[in-house]
Amino acid sequence: MKRTASGKFTGGIIFSPSTKALKERWNVQQEKEIYFQPDRVYIPLQQQIGAPSEAVVEKGDVVKQGDLIGQAGGFVGATIHASISGTVKKIVDWPDASGNQVPTVVIQRDKNAPEVSFSKKDNYQALTKEELIQRVSDAGIVGMGGATFPTHVKLTVDDDITVKSIVLNGAECEPFLEADALLMENESQRIITGAKIAQKIFAAEEILIAIETDKPEAIAAMQKSAAEFTDVQIVPVPTNYPQGGEKQLLESLLQIEVAIDGGLPVEAGAYLMNVSTSAAVASAVENKQPLISRYCTVSGDVRQKQTVIFPIGTLAGDIIDFCGGFDGLPEKILMGGPMMGKALATLDVPLTKSSNGLIIIGKKSNEAFEESPCIRCNLCSEVCPMRLEPQNIDLFYRQGNSKRCQDLKADACINCGACSYVCPARRDLARNITAAAGDIKKLIEEAKESA
Repeated sequence: MKRTASGKFTGGIIFSPSTKALKERWNVQQEKEIYFQPDRVYIPLQQQIGAPSEAVVEKGDVVKQGDLIGQAGGFVGATIHASISGTVKKIVDWPDASGNQVPTVVIQRDKNAPEVSFSKKDNYQALTKEELIQRVSDAGIVGMGGATFPTHVKLTVDDDITVKSIVLNGAECEPFLEADALLMENESQRIITGAKIAQKIFAAEEILIAIETDKPEAIAAMQKSAAEFTDVQIVPVPTNYPQGGEKQLLESLLQIEVAIDGGLPVEAGAYLMNVSTSAAVASAVENKQPLISRYCTVSGDVRQKQTVIFPIGTLAGDIIDFCGGFDGLPEKILMGGPMMGKALATLDVPLTKSSNGLIIIGKKSNEAFEESPCIRCNLCSEVCPMRLEPQNIDLFYRQGNSKRCQDLKADACINCGACSYVCPARRDLARNITAAAGDIKKLIEEAKESA
């Protein structure tokens, strides 16, 4: 059955003409792959949801690209590997994008080390379900769309769950990000192979690959590679934000609604995976290649706007220098896109497995204003894809009332930022709701301890 996306999901926004104009100005246009090789990398041992990894190397150890340097701290964890060949200089607490100090392995490149090849290719069809999942686990793959949930855990489901559809998310709906689009243009076959591996694990009937309509080159490349498969379909989806949210994509693509409090797409018969994650799964299974690099768009007020393939652990400042440096005085640097990205406090933050974008916003481009009182216009509720009440959650968060925030399901927020975008009072609703969700988590933990 040929699928078409309705484009309809609860809430969401279409970006204003001013944002579209900025997108055109910051647009990245390139066909070839651009690689960056820094002299030193800072590889955090916490790059995933779940337990932090434990270092298995020490200062002075010589490592090759792809060697294990961090063992998963538990089943819901992920292994960490050396992204370059060289010498471990130190293991130190280092800042991450959230401002936390994270144990980090620092490796100095050995420029004379031979290149490590992952060219050996195994036939995934000859491997069992358990062997496929084990290779994904060994490679340290996590959700590369931003969730960073360990992929081998997500692929492990109860036997009573039936998955009909494998859905690949190519809807890179945040403005200015082009990493997944370029990957689809250059690595379409590898992406489909990753989806085929997931299909074998779940014995799914079909593979649907959703790509936004404003990425015609990516659509064409994926359609060409999918042509030989009768059970693989490329589905163009409208460019509405947050089309790339997994619950929103399912609602648009399959008319499936997943419960906001704890519901999982796989329980509704669909397994979702980002296209970058799918490509990494293919490399892990066929080539035994760990997740040690990825595509990242560097755009905004930077001299050379481009999508770069970087080794995990590259510092933000180093990749900005590689792109020619700042174009004017920077006001804000975002890890990720402008809607869900995190503002960096220092250029010494390393890029990780989830870093698909680095957006530099200069003084002239920054339209941030001082916030004013809420005017109760209700626009934030209208655009919320999770059917929340952002204005009320924000109000109770500012009052320090975590219990009321919990009643209003602040912890169901996907932090898409749509509410902050439309707020005429310029209130940072998304940030406060995310903070409220953190307070709710503490409430739950305290309740368990006192029980």
